[in-house]
Amino acid sequence: MKLLQDFLMDIPDHRRSQGQRVPHICFLEMIVLAGLSGNFGLRPVARFISNNSFFFEKRYNLLHGAPSGSSVQNFITGLDFNELTKALHKWTKQFLDKSKWISIDGKALGSTVSDMHGKQQDFKMIVNMFCQEKEILIHAKSFQNKKSHEGLSARDLIEGLEMQGITFVMDALHCQKKRPKLSWSQEMSMSFK
Repeated sequence: MKLLQDFLMDIPDHRRSQGQRVPHICFLEMIVLAGLSGNFGLRPVARFISNNSFFFEKRYNLLHGAPSGSSVQNFITGLDFNELTKALHKWTKQFLDKSKWISIDGKALGSTVSDMHGKQQDFKMIVNMFCQEKEILIHAKSFQNKKSHEGLSARDLIEGLEMQGITFVMDALHCQKKRPKLSWSQEMSMSFK
């Protein structure tokens, strides 16, 4: 079984090489540890790193101390969400060998809503894939409401899992009777009884 570090190494460093005081992999590990501890958002992550600065300075041999709140903010805002979720997905996939139940659900991000009461309403959503037995988040996918929908994202997550014998638990909106219309060549080649 591989370590989390091995998967985080695949994420490219978006910072310029000059003046880096904290190595890329160390920054990523601190952010993941903050998330695993229930700290989400820029301020809670920065507060978690600050509160545990003694541990991080010792673990990563940080000569200039733990990163400040503004450094954490700059690092997170430049981080590619999709690259991070891919790395975490590869890491968590190691633990899913005998899992049978996986739930999929989407949530809108509250502060991303534009034109709230108008016809052009738009917001960002995240669809999560959660393993019930292991109690871990397997994968997540974000999308813009105007460009996609929860059903497409859920199908992408299921196809990317590449496992058999799993029961998926989802909202009722994923039960649709409508099927995509066949092309004229498919209709011509079908035989009806």
